[in-house]
Amino acid sequence: MTETPIATTDGVSRRRDRMWGWTGGIVGAAVGLGSAAVFVEGANAYQSSPYPAFFTKRQLLAYDVFLGAVISVGALLGIAALVLARRSRFPRTDALGAGLLATILMLLGSGLLFTRLVAVIRGT
Repeated sequence: MTETPIATTDGVSRRRDRMWGWTGGIVGAAVGLGSAAVFVEGANAYQSSPYPAFFTKRQLLAYDVFLGAVISVGALLGIAALVLARRSRFPRTDALGAGLLATILMLLGSGLLFTRLVAVIRGT
């Protein structure tokens, strides 16, 4: 089997790159607006502490469901990135767009959920 290098422009599309940029912007705005669920839980915007007081509640909150949804959407986008890397007409662009969006969503959601877990355990 002989391997031949490909050009850096193969598998790349400017139109798809813009599409993933817009998708990332829309998803980011939706997550930002959805994170307003902290005010549904009674968070004080002017409180200065490591985390809001409602984080210590030992019950399932709307915010927990929101973070679970963010993590789930990130995981689905991660799976989509793997599929697009093999099946897409422009694999470099599509896999990077979906993979980057998946990474950001999963890191954000899991980081906040972990912070809530620590707050519940500390119980301050």
